[in-house]
This record gives sequence, C-alpha cells and structure tokens, in this order.
Amino acid sequence: MSHEIKIDSSNQKYIEVETVNGVESLRVTFVEDGFTGKPCLRFNIRPHGKSPRPGPEFEIDYAPDLLSAITQLLMDAK
Repeated sequence: MSHEIKIDSSNQKYIEVETVNGVESLRVTFVEDGFTGKPCLRFNIRPHGKSPRPGPEFEIDYAPDLLSAITQLLMDAK
C-alpha cells in the first residue's frame, strides 16, 4: 500500500489515512523540530473540511516501539 506524501502550510511532509469514510482522516506529519527539539511524528485527527485537531508527537527514536505496539495489538486482535 502506498500513500501520497503532501506538504502542509508549514512546509512539513504528511500523509493522511481515512478513518471514517467521508468524515475524518488521521494525519501523520514528520516534524523536523518537534516539541522536544528533535524530529518527531505528529498524529492529528482532521475532520473533513476543517483544520487538524492538536495531537501527540512521538520522537523518531520511539517509532520502532510505536510500530511494535500497533503490530502487537493487531496480532492479538485476530
């Protein structure tokens, strides 16, 4: 599966994944200089036709743990 990488008004790269068809999307943004001063992934819900709602940032160093946790939840759900 491939997603289109877009650029936001702050010149940051992001991808949106539909969460509720026609209602809202999950936006994942690569933030070069996050709240901690390090590169981060920011997660926002974006209701269609509106701006993204504030969301958490995860330092890139924690990305493997985050992906592992998501994978574990998916495998356990089967």
